[in-house]
Amino acid sequence: MDTVERQHLPDLRGLDVAHLCCNCGQDTLSLANLGARCTGFDLSTAAILEAQALAAAADIAAAFVHANVLDIAPSFHGRFDLVYISKGALVWLPDLNLLMKNVSALLRPGGSLFLYDQHPFLFMLQDVAGRGLSVVSDYFRKEPEECFGLDYIGDTQYEAGPNYQFMVRMSDLLNGMADHRLRLVQLLEFEHSMYAHFPGMEQRDDGLFYFPATGGYPRVPVMMLVKAVKW
Repeated sequence: MDTVERQHLPDLRGLDVAHLCCNCGQDTLSLANLGARCTGFDLSTAAILEAQALAAAADIAAAFVHANVLDIAPSFHGRFDLVYISKGALVWLPDLNLLMKNVSALLRPGGSLFLYDQHPFLFMLQDVAGRGLSVVSDYFRKEPEECFGLDYIGDTQYEAGPNYQFMVRMSDLLNGMADHRLRLVQLLEFEHSMYAHFPGMEQRDDGLFYFPATGGYPRVPVMMLVKAVKW
């Protein structure tokens, strides 16, 4: 959890929080340390088992559920004050309208969505050697992109089967919110990244990565933060 999230999260003490696409649960446990009663959901059985092990090792109370976040069981509906989605989740989900339907179902009336993830514009860009950033991807592409093993933090390849990532479109996200009783209350765009996504990005004192002021890099949106309330 970075400085931007900590700045914009509400007071979580006593709140029931659902963390969608929780992976191994590190951020879920951070939310619990801020006073929330947390439940993490993820499609990966291995990730859920690791999250449970981390919670036990750290002696932090949090529940973890193996579930498809696009089809969460009705037994969880209406049980949460806040749904948290963060950092790298959206690209794995083929239907953002269905995601927002499930977010709305999980929330109590008056509950909130907190979404902090990579900006859709980022997925269109590539650093082309000698020419800087170029737009290379089709924003309106609906079919998934086949990808292979890549540690995106260390930028190293590894042997793995294919995975499939989807283009994130702002209209799909915002229309999904509107379709499912989620009222937008804040949309922020940032030029920082959570890691050195492109060559030349520099880490600053806040721990985040930015394009250098020199070198002709354009200022582009890299991350976004979305808040919404269920009415």
